[in-house]
Amino acid sequence: MSFLKKNKVTLLIVALIIIGSVIGYQQIFKTTEDVAQTTKVDFEGTSKDFLTLLNTDASIWNNKVIVIEGVVSAVNDEGIILDNTIFCQFTDNAILTTFKENQTLKVKGLVIGYDDLLEELKLNQCIINN
Repeated sequence: MSFLKKNKVTLLIVALIIIGSVIGYQQIFKTTEDVAQTTKVDFEGTSKDFLTLLNTDASIWNNKVIVIEGVVSAVNDEGIILDNTIFCQFTDNAILTTFKENQTLKVKGLVIGYDDLLEELKLNQCIINN
């Protein structure tokens, strides 16, 4: 192999490594969707209606923004639980002190998953939606 061909192969390998590194960096450190700024809502309704939709295929709802209405069944240091099945983590934990059990809330949040074992839906970046 001539000296020129070796340099072309080396240059190609270095270019592929750089391109791969840039793409990898963008994927690892990409920003998540800000729920407060998002105007597109994929579902709006009661918690019972949404839970019936989850029975068909829960995975299609991952990373979707929903607005859900339900009754607060528990409040802890990390979030609230609506209707005993929906765990909501808020962007501002100071707001947790204002919630009371049996209070009806409308919450906007990002679906991060459904736990089949506990039968619990988990929402992240929640805000109160009026």
